[in-house]
Amino acid sequence: MEVFHSRFSRVLAAVSIGILALSWFVGSVGLGVQAAIGTLPIVLLFSYLALIVFWLPKVSVEDDLVRISNIFREHTINLSAIKRIDTRFALTIYTATKKYSAWGAPAPGRHASIFAAKDEGSHLPESTYLAGTVRPGDLINTDSGAAAAHIRRLWERRTDTENVETSKVYWPRVAAMAALVLVSFLF
Repeated sequence: MEVFHSRFSRVLAAVSIGILALSWFVGSVGLGVQAAIGTLPIVLLFSYLALIVFWLPKVSVEDDLVRISNIFREHTINLSAIKRIDTRFALTIYTATKKYSAWGAPAPGRHASIFAAKDEGSHLPESTYLAGTVRPGDLINTDSGAAAAHIRRLWERRTDTENVETSKVYWPRVAAMAALVLVSFLF
């Protein structure tokens, strides 16, 4: 199984949580225990938000399945159900009935194609090329491009099986978010 996630988002999550923890600690030392207890729910809420928005989203690719884990939902898509793979804003998988965007594989900024090496756009799966060119989001060194290239290679070699598309809600994440919001408003 291959797992893809945004490297920049993970750094952003770690830095955000570190800054929140440090500011809470410094504030606690300066303002006392009462202030520390009163502000802890807000710090935990924002730390949890950084965790689920920036750290946890990912794309997992197995032999014949793609799992897109976003903030509160996970989508499982069989390779046979995929009609098109796009990387304009993020890795997006289109099926006959829906489109699934992956928060864990965002497309790069507009400058990625300027700084890309010539070989990063070559030797990609055939379905990558549009009119002989490659989008910046398809470059192999980007989060969306690495995931898209791997999925396209498997997709082009697939054997047709039943079309499977399922989605599930991460109810523990939803409950934890609701509890942190409620506790934050109570303090």
